[in-house]
Amino acid sequence: MSSSNLFGVVIPALATVVIVLLAFGLPALAIVVVKYFKLRERELTIEMEHRQKSQQQELALEQRVQRLEDALTSLDRDVRVRLRIEEPATPLPSHPGTSDFE
Repeated sequence: MSSSNLFGVVIPALATVVIVLLAFGLPALAIVVVKYFKLRERELTIEMEHRQKSQQQELALEQRVQRLEDALTSLDRDVRVRLRIEEPATPLPSHPGTSDFE
């Protein structure tokens, strides 16, 4: 067999292999790429929903804390003194009925 006959057989065989690989490989590659981007889009959607939920929970928690702070500041003055939120205008006796000079 001469080298020109060998090229005449090898080149069409290689062309056939390349065409078959392209015919089956490109659609398969396209499917993989589409699936990957759909998965990535779903991941981003889930992440965005999680962030929104976290922000809503944080906002709700801040609102609760604010309501608690408002409730504490609106307590009667003597309750605030007992809870040591506010200093009394006059010192409270440590024991009722006893004096400091005994």
